[in-house]
Amino acid sequence: MNCSNPLSIVWENYEASRDALIITKRVLTHDDKERLLFHTTFSAKDSTYAKRVIENSLKEVEDLFVLSLWSKFERFLRDYLQEKGATLQTTQPTALAQPMYAYFCDEVEFWKPNQMLDLLKKTLFISHSDLIGQAKQTLAYRDWVAHGKNLNKHPSSTIKAKFAYKTLNNIVETLLLN
Repeated sequence: MNCSNPLSIVWENYEASRDALIITKRVLTHDDKERLLFHTTFSAKDSTYAKRVIENSLKEVEDLFVLSLWSKFERFLRDYLQEKGATLQTTQPTALAQPMYAYFCDEVEFWKPNQMLDLLKKTLFISHSDLIGQAKQTLAYRDWVAHGKNLNKHPSSTIKAKFAYKTLNNIVETLLLN
């Protein structure tokens, strides 16, 4: 398993994307905006339209990075559990050990995210169950985004990328210590 935190690069990309949109929004008030926006979708549009599109894009970037953070987190979690399950290979009888580990690895790929979070809550995060609760809120929001943002089924809370990053990063950092 790669023992590094997979979330930091996603966070870096989020900040760069968000900042690029903010800079573009600032350009709209610049005296030389026609030249600066040349060959962009904003070059032939009025600044009101461009500001609206940028604001909508900032909201979309927020949601898409929550989705990206979760996907990296979930892959990390599956890999982590498979690595920790490697001790199954030392089980007696040895003829059973390797097939049992292979079966475990296959099964972990099909575990629901809530099941993995519940396992963590009952083991390594007993005293930090609120962190697992925040991860579950992030998952619910991620599901809402990933399944088309059904307006009839809003998640219980809106999750910002910063909240998702801090929550999931705390879990990853704790797991990397164990």
